Formats: sequence, C-alpha cells, structure tokens
Amino acid sequence: MPFLLFHYQPLSFSYYTAHLLTTAIFLFLGWLARITETLVLNTIRKEQLEKQAAEAELQYLKSQINPHFLFNTLNNIHTLVYKQAASAPEAVMQLASLMRYMLYESNAATVPLARELDYVRDYVSLQQLRYRNSPVVDMQVAGDPNSCYLAPLLFVHLLENAYKHSPARLEPGDLKVRVEVLGDRLTFSVQNPTAKRPANLLEGPGGIGLPNVRKRLALLYPGQHTLSTQSANETFTVVLTIHGLHHPAHESNAQLLHH
Repeated sequence: MPFLLFHYQPLSFSYYTAHLLTTAIFLFLGWLARITETLVLNTIRKEQLEKQAAEAELQYLKSQINPHFLFNTLNNIHTLVYKQAASAPEAVMQLASLMRYMLYESNAATVPLARELDYVRDYVSLQQLRYRNSPVVDMQVAGDPNSCYLAPLLFVHLLENAYKHSPARLEPGDLKVRVEVLGDRLTFSVQNPTAKRPANLLEGPGGIGLPNVRKRLALLYPGQHTLSTQSANETFTVVLTIHGLHHPAHESNAQLLHH
C-alpha cells in the first residue's frame, strides 16, 4: 500500500499577524457592542426615571387644590339644606360633578377644553354661595371650546388666587374671566380687584397658585406657553397663553395608540 507523503510547511509570520489582528478586531467590536448596549440601557433607564419623577410631580401639583374650598363649600351647602333653600340640590350636584372631575376625569393626560370649562363653571358656582350679590364672576368664551384638548386643572389655581386676594365684598362682575380659542392657540385670563393690596401676595408664603401653574406648564408645555401678570389701577391680571394644542382628531389617534 503506497504511503501518502505530506509536506509540512510552517505558517508564515504574516499569517499569525493577520489572525491576531482579526481576533483583536472581533474582541474590540464585541467590547464596543457591550459598552454601547450598556450606554443605551442606562439612557433608557434615566429617561424612564425622569419621566416617572415628572409624572409624580405633576400628580402632586394637581393634588394641591386648597382643601379649605371643599370644607367651606360643604358648610355653605349645609346652611342651604338647613334653610331648605331651593338651590341646595343644585349645589350638591355641582359639588359632585367637581369632585368627580378632580378624582377621575383629571387623571387623563388631556381633556377637552369644553370639559375643563364646565369644571371652572362648577367651581365658580360653588364659590358664588359665599356672596349674596349677583354673580361676581363675568366669564366670557370666544371661539370653539370643543376644538382642542389640554392638560386638566390648569385654570383653577388662578381662579383660587383671584378669589383669595380680592376684597371680601365683591360687586357683580368684579372678577373677569376670558377664554379665547384661535386655531391651536388658547388664551385664558383672570382679572381681580386688589383693593390697594400688593399683588405680589400671590407669590407669598402658603400661596400655591402661580408657582404651581408655572411648574406644571414647564413640565407639560415647554416652549409652548407664556404666563404673564400685570398690576395696575388696583387690579391684578394673569394671562396664560398656550399654543400647539392638539385637536380632537389628533388626540383620539394618540389615545388609541396609547392603549
């Protein structure tokens, strides 16, 4: 049987060099892939933590509606019931609607402007129980309130401060609320008499109105809003403008994608 002879030839130095270089490249690429994956995961975790922190702060800010309003309203309703006033049942229904909105509907990221204004009207009606005069709030709406969505409970703190820092006795129409919808732009303003008291009381200790709204707007509408104040002729005016608001069709699509 013939023998097969194999001629052994040593591998060249260039072969070893190429092999080592290829191995090093693969090791480097593997290390780079792991580093990139770690950076991406850390970035995602950081964004998730920041989002959770922002959501927690938003929930906290929304929960800061003055509880004294609720206690005062219940006392006023108790008085109406005791006197068997005809307005008592309506006041109870308005309070129920207000609480339902605060506890349930306001958990949504956005609500129709029309629904937010219904909440404002219920709030104003319940505050009116404190006054014997004709309605002290003159509220006017221009444009279609059904044409856009916005974050809930943005207006109530501005109204709360308007009541809080107005004179004890208010004449009909002393508090002026204006709402204007123009395209994707919303303007909400509140004007109240100050009776020679400095308007900066709104920013004083214990006040949560303007600071609360400023923080929420910074989180919800960065670069999409302005909030200005003006004090003149014994009146204080707050004007909030938000642009780039969603329309109902866009919001419906977003809700479907979210769910």
